Amino acid sequence: MGTSTVGVLPARRSLAAWAALAAIAVVFSYVFTLVLAGAAAYLPYLLLTTTTALNVQVLFLFLGGIVVAATMIWSLIPRQDRFTPPGPLLSREEQPRLFAEIEQIAGAFREPMPSAVYLTPEVNAWVGQRGGVMGIGSNRVMGLGLPLMQALSISQFRAVLAHEFGHFYEGDTRLGPWVYVARGAMVRTLENLGSDSAFVEIIGKFSVARLVHAFVLAILTAYWKLFMRLTQFVSRKQEYRADELACAVAGAAALSDGLQTVEGAAQALTEFWWAELVPSLQAGYRPPIAEGFGRFLRAPHVAASIKEHVETVMRESRSNAYDTHPPLRDRIAAMRVPNLEPNAQLGEPAASLLNNTDSLELQIIGVVAPRLDTSSLKQVNWAAIGHEVYVPIWRRFTAEHSSVLEGTTVASLPAVLKRVPEIASRMRDPAGTLLTPEQREQRAGNVFWMAFALALMNGGWELHAQPGEFFLARGEQRLNPIECFTELRSGAKDGASWSEWSQSLGISDLPLVSL
Repeated sequence: MGTSTVGVLPARRSLAAWAALAAIAVVFSYVFTLVLAGAAAYLPYLLLTTTTALNVQVLFLFLGGIVVAATMIWSLIPRQDRFTPPGPLLSREEQPRLFAEIEQIAGAFREPMPSAVYLTPEVNAWVGQRGGVMGIGSNRVMGLGLPLMQALSISQFRAVLAHEFGHFYEGDTRLGPWVYVARGAMVRTLENLGSDSAFVEIIGKFSVARLVHAFVLAILTAYWKLFMRLTQFVSRKQEYRADELACAVAGAAALSDGLQTVEGAAQALTEFWWAELVPSLQAGYRPPIAEGFGRFLRAPHVAASIKEHVETVMRESRSNAYDTHPPLRDRIAAMRVPNLEPNAQLGEPAASLLNNTDSLELQIIGVVAPRLDTSSLKQVNWAAIGHEVYVPIWRRFTAEHSSVLEGTTVASLPAVLKRVPEIASRMRDPAGTLLTPEQREQRAGNVFWMAFALALMNGGWELHAQPGEFFLARGEQRLNPIECFTELRSGAKDGASWSEWSQSLGISDLPLVSL
């Protein structure tokens, strides 16, 4: 398991003042809404009872006020927090090394363990009180992202765990359900009084009743903004305190590196999922997710993109009144770490703490894609993805549109690609879809780069398809067929340079046909 860097925990310095401020905001939100509901009904009633003659408009105003008040009160009623597991439940018996790490951090904080720990498909870790009503009957839960654990080293992971336990230590999670429920009640109130609700359709027939609605909605919206600014301000204070505690327990350098790694990995996850994993799943194959994401993060162009993204965030991010977390730059500055550059990841990733990863990944796929028949997926390693997944897709697609490839060689591609819009107009959309003209052109272009890749493979080029890396190679020569076509279609490479380039590689006469 390695040696922990757990240090001396600072004395418990409760954020009582900030917590009290948030609690007051929660209580006041209910009182304010109830008073506003009462005013919406009472003021028209007062006007109605003081009017000597029956006024139909005042009557409608009163009825509208009653409906507005009833809607607001109904929206305030607390709902039960129905917690849906975000991923597979982890147990101490099946994951002893992971739970040993969690228990060590919990011991440093002298806090009990969460009642449930879940593995999630996010680059994120979180804690909370879930279940029950208004926090009553709730349980401590923790979520740990598999991609997060793959991106972080074990020491960085300990620092992130310590940050999350800092929220337990300060009692943030106990207040969380109250703030969450209050926000939910205000959201329901605004939705029920909103312009798209059935309620508005009814009172919209009476212009005077719309006055009550517009007045109440304007005041509620203004208070909602104030409430959010106040509670999010408190949330940011809590994040700083959790960082302070994590630095004491696991070290400022580990937390600083970990937060920067999380920022970069979170930015890369979507591309990995859609560009690398989804095509395999759609083809009926299941490669290892954690291993693939680790490879993707280490791919040269991905690593460079992540580095640039983190540097941009550190340089340009600004605080927003509605953010739950302070800017990354401010959090790291508060840690007083001399070197802001993240260190190279040392040692194994935190995902190595997990046992039976294959089964866990299958369950995660079931959570992310519930309609996918996971039982039919075939396991495949990343080294075989190119030939098992990509090549069959290319062959099927080019065979379906083989007529547009007749007589085409690599050398003739610049001329042929000028006809892509016309070719696209004659291609049928996939079953059940209606593509835009731009999507049709992209699909027509796909026929040619896929046929180009197949022609190169037929000419002795080797396909290299790994997470974050895609090219064809022959000896020292490398090329990405997609990038070649992007340059050709964008005009970055004209017909003459294409001809010279293809002749230099000895591929100009290769025919583009479906293999």
